[in-house]
Amino acid sequence: MLRAIKRVLRPGGRLAFLTIHAAPGLSDTDRRRASRMGPVAVAMRSTHQSLLRTAGFSQVEETDMTADYLTTLRGWVDGWLANEAAVRAVTGDDAFDTRVTKRIKTIAAVEEGLIRRSLVTATG
Repeated sequence: MLRAIKRVLRPGGRLAFLTIHAAPGLSDTDRRRASRMGPVAVAMRSTHQSLLRTAGFSQVEETDMTADYLTTLRGWVDGWLANEAAVRAVTGDDAFDTRVTKRIKTIAAVEEGLIRRSLVTATG
């Protein structure tokens, strides 16, 4: 997919995206924990930087946005819990419980340093 994106960019065009990923340098055990506690993309074994460079991108940069992500996660959970009856009415009990539980696990993973959120930019 990254090669296709590079192909359609103008020469020197920039690509930017936010991603959630396992923190670098984790043991295999902690990487598995991060994969279980975070979104599905966390299970990725390669770094975005290496994938982008392999696809021909240059000037690959990563900006840590983890603190902002943690604030957003906490706000999301707080908002859902503050409006629990109304949200349950819309989503249903199972979906509510599943989503809140997953976000709480993700918060724990971020606080433990297992998961990060980054802004990644690269030049095509």
